[in-house]
Amino acid sequence: MNEFQQQILKKIDQIASKLQSYKSNNHELINENQELKAKIEYLERRESELVTELENNKLELSEKSHLIDQASNKMEELLGSINIDG
Repeated sequence: MNEFQQQILKKIDQIASKLQSYKSNNHELINENQELKAKIEYLERRESELVTELENNKLELSEKSHLIDQASNKMEELLGSINIDG
């Protein structure tokens, strides 16, 4: 084999090595991309759950606040009637 053929084979080996490296990097990037998509989907689901939980908590807090207001008004009425009767 002459020197020119050896240089060509060497270049072919270099190109093959680079292609293998690109292929490996591509697989790693595909895996990372899939992992990131899965994380995004999880975070979107979690965000939705938290928004629902927050809405439920707001509703519950509003209901409790309303009950406290009703109880306060009732106590004021009772205290007012005691002062009048007393």
